Amino acid sequence: MMDGDRTSPRRSSRKRSIIYADPANASRPSKKPKTQPHQQAAQDEEPANTPYLRIYCLGSNDNAELGLGPNHRVGDVRVPTLNPFLSCPSPSEKSLKKGSFPTIKNKVVQLAVGGMHCAALTSTNEILTWGVNDNGALGRDTSSARLEEHLKNLTLHDDNSSTTSSEPDINPLESTPHPVPFPNINPPKWTQITACDSATFLLSTTGQIYGWGCTRSSQGVSLFTPQTAIQRTPLPIPLPEPITKISARGNHILALTKTGQVYTWGLGSEQGQLGRRLPQRGNSLLSCAVTPRKIKLKNIIDIAAGPDHSFAVGENGEVWAWGLDNYAQTGALVSNRGEDGGGLFISTPTRVTNLEGILNGRRIKYLTGGNSHSLCLLDDGSVYSWGRLDSFATGVDIDTLTAQKGQKWEEEFVVRDGRGRARIVTCPVRLLPLGEGENDKIRWVEAGAEHGVAVTVDGRVVTWGFNASCQTGHRGEEEEIKTPRVVGVRKGCLEGVRFGWTGAGGHFTVLGEEMVGL
Repeated sequence: MMDGDRTSPRRSSRKRSIIYADPANASRPSKKPKTQPHQQAAQDEEPANTPYLRIYCLGSNDNAELGLGPNHRVGDVRVPTLNPFLSCPSPSEKSLKKGSFPTIKNKVVQLAVGGMHCAALTSTNEILTWGVNDNGALGRDTSSARLEEHLKNLTLHDDNSSTTSSEPDINPLESTPHPVPFPNINPPKWTQITACDSATFLLSTTGQIYGWGCTRSSQGVSLFTPQTAIQRTPLPIPLPEPITKISARGNHILALTKTGQVYTWGLGSEQGQLGRRLPQRGNSLLSCAVTPRKIKLKNIIDIAAGPDHSFAVGENGEVWAWGLDNYAQTGALVSNRGEDGGGLFISTPTRVTNLEGILNGRRIKYLTGGNSHSLCLLDDGSVYSWGRLDSFATGVDIDTLTAQKGQKWEEEFVVRDGRGRARIVTCPVRLLPLGEGENDKIRWVEAGAEHGVAVTVDGRVVTWGFNASCQTGHRGEEEEIKTPRVVGVRKGCLEGVRFGWTGAGGHFTVLGEEMVGL
C-alpha cells in the first residue's frame, strides 16, 4: 500500500511560452520609483564589507519558484544556476562580464524557502519574494491588473512565438524577485525570515512578528487569522511577549520567546503539529488553531518545524518532538508503529531520548525535517538522520549499516514490510562522512520534502534523496540518490565557488555562496 506514496507538493503544468527582454531589465521600470516616506527608515544604508549571499538554485522551476525571471525556460534546472536578480557580481565578474548582470541594489543576507515560493532579507532591510502567489504567500499584488501595469514598462522580445495573448503565461511579477511593500506601517528592522507552504513571516529586532499568506487544512480550508482567510499584505501578529526565533513549515508556525516558552499556530493541526489539544470540531477548532497559543514546554533555547512535525531543544540538551510520526520522523520511540505507520502522530511534546543519547557532550546546532524524515547537525560537524528509508531522503544505506551494527541492532531499530524491505529507521543514524578531515565536516544541512542537502566546511555541496526534478544537482537518469554525494564541479559551473548556506523546498534547492562587501 505504501509503494509510490510520495507526499511532496504536486507539480503544475501551466503553459508558459512568452519571452521577454533581457532578464537584467525585466524587473526594472522605465523610471526610478520614488521611495515612499514611510519606507525611508527601513531603507538603511549598507555598512561597509557587509557579508551577503550570492544565490544559486536548481530543481523544479515549473511555477517560477527559482526566481530566474520570465525569460528563463520552465521545467527542471539541472545544475546550480546563479540567480542574476539576487546575486551581485564579484569583482572579477564586474571586470570580465561588464553588463551581464542586472544592477543589484541590495544584497541578500538571509533567505527562506517555502513549498513553492521564497523570500529574502536584504542588507538594506527590504524583503524580496518570488514564486507561487495563489494564496498570498508573496505579500504583494501579482494580479492581472498589477501585471498589466507592470507590462507597460517591459519590452517584449519577438521570438516568432505563436502566443497572441496580451497576458503572459508566466507572470514576471511572480517569477522575478520583487520587494514587498509596507503601505500602512513603518517597517521595523528585520532580524529573521521564515516561510511555510503558503505564508511568510518576519521577526523584528524588537521581537515582533509580521506575516502574510495563509495556512491550509487537509480539507482545503484556508485561514491566516480567525477573521481572515488569505492575508495579502504584511500584518503584525500579536503575542504577549517578545519573540527571539520563528520557524515555519507545511501549515504551522512556531515562535520562541525570550523566557524559553513556545507558541504554535496554523491549520496544519490534524496530526498533532501544534503540540497542543484543540476543540474537536467546527469554527472553534479553526479559530483556536490559527491563534498563537503557548504549549507545555519551558526553558527552550531552539525550535524547528518540519512539514508535519516539530522539534524543541531545552537548555540542558533535552530534545522534544511532536506531530506526524508515521515514519518515525519525530525520533520519539513508540511501541505500536506498523510497517506503514498506521497514521500515527504525537499530539503533545515528547522527549526524544534516543537523539539525546548520541550527544555525548556535543550540542545540537540545527534540526530540520522533511515529509517523512529528519536531520540533525551537531556542533562537531556530524549529521544524523532518521525516518523513512525507501525514499532515500535519510541518505542511509541500511544494508551496509546492518552489516556494521549487527542483526540485533536492526531488529530493534529497523522496520521492514511484509516483503522484507526496509521502510523505517527509528533511531538517529550518522550519515556516511565524506572523510575525517576538518574540511569534510558539515556546517549546514537542510531537509527538502524528500531530499537532503548539506554544505561542508570548505564550501562543497552534498546531496541525496529524491531527484526526479534534478533537485540534488546530480544529472542523469537517476531518480534517487541513495547516499550523500558531492555535487560535481565542472568547467564554467561552480569553479571556485564556496557555499555556506542551503535551503530546500518541495522539488527544488537554493544555495548561498558566502561573500563579503564589494
